[in-house]
Amino acid sequence: MSGNYDVQQVCKNGHQITGSYNIRPDKRKDFCQECGETTIIACPSCGEAIEGTQIKARPDYSGGRSGHSGIVPGSPVGVPDYCSNCGKPYPWRENTIVAAIQMFAELGIDENEESTIDEDMHNIAKDIPQAKPSAMRIKRICDKYGTVAYNVVMEFASKTAAEVLKNQ
Repeated sequence: MSGNYDVQQVCKNGHQITGSYNIRPDKRKDFCQECGETTIIACPSCGEAIEGTQIKARPDYSGGRSGHSGIVPGSPVGVPDYCSNCGKPYPWRENTIVAAIQMFAELGIDENEESTIDEDMHNIAKDIPQAKPSAMRIKRICDKYGTVAYNVVMEFASKTAAEVLKNQ
């Protein structure tokens, strides 16, 4: 456990197994029940634990009672897309971006479009200043290749990029 948070366990496709890995060991799974993928509890790039639920002190804990640890998990936590320690995308986020890039390659995008697609897709997955120009370039590609391309991009676009894609 790091700080006031437990560790989160997530499958490599992004399905949350538990946000209370240490507090609730009975919830741990080696494989995801939704997709069968293996699970992780730390960033594959830097080894930092995936932050889970906030740990709260048990208000009625008086110490010494058997079976009580004195801590309880707080509110459920969402699955993050990026590591808060190294900034790299977790496997589920990176896999989504790679799948979108592959989809564009299957559409037969031209050489100029292909040269920026990787960076553009990573930019629109984040809410950063570069997301708007990247979204505008992706929008032009989507307009050329139809709704399949547009729908794939909208699945993971940041709020900023999604607005650009909707309104252009």
